[in-house]
Amino acid sequence: MRVVIAGAGLVGRRLVARLAADRHDVTVIDLSHDVCELISAKFGVAAVCGSATDIGVLEEAELNHADVAVALMGESADNLAFSLLAHGMGVPRIVARMPNPQYRTAYEQAGVTGIIDIAGLFIDALLLEIERPQARQVGSFADGRGGIVSVVVPDGGRGVGKTAAQIQSDKRFPRACVVAGIVRGEEIIIPPGPTAVRPGDAVVIAGNADMLEATVDYFSGKIGLFRRKPIPPDNTQAELDTLIEGKDDKSDADTG
Repeated sequence: MRVVIAGAGLVGRRLVARLAADRHDVTVIDLSHDVCELISAKFGVAAVCGSATDIGVLEEAELNHADVAVALMGESADNLAFSLLAHGMGVPRIVARMPNPQYRTAYEQAGVTGIIDIAGLFIDALLLEIERPQARQVGSFADGRGGIVSVVVPDGGRGVGKTAAQIQSDKRFPRACVVAGIVRGEEIIIPPGPTAVRPGDAVVIAGNADMLEATVDYFSGKIGLFRRKPIPPDNTQAELDTLIEGKDDKSDADTG
């Protein structure tokens, strides 16, 4: 697969390493000549020094031949411009880092097929780590509307001695979630089946992101803990994001 990545910050470099290891045809675009040279030498991929919003640079990177274009620059305006140009050059799949959720509609109109809300994913993982340390966020899907978590079941916790089918038939188990697997040491058990959950097992749950924390509470016997009062609509966060986005983008540039 031919992948063109705009932005070689921390996330960009790690993505390049993974894609190169999987033998994808990768081209990186970055403003830093030194970074481009290092990435090319380290991972054996093509690297083009210049602005990813410059048509000439994109032509040099052969963006028009890419299967996937990835926008990982620090500023929303740059990611949007790159996405628009990639869309105009016929790239079938465009994935973009979204620093500010206010830009979601603009990203969609720019032809972006995959929007990565890095801040949102990071906050979700932080909340689980702070409030429910027995759980780990494994992944997300459907633009963050769905998620996957792994929950370590304590001794005496709800679900012990029950199969995945029995857990899902329990009226106290959230309806919008399913048991996707049980991890016991090195063994991975995929439902359905007769295997019952034991204390210390990690149960993997997939489902509606809004209910995943409730499944964690289910196994710990704390049903209702996640029943928080709805947060009323408030534009404060959006206003702050807009006001300080430029400063954040400069300080976060290396995370692109």
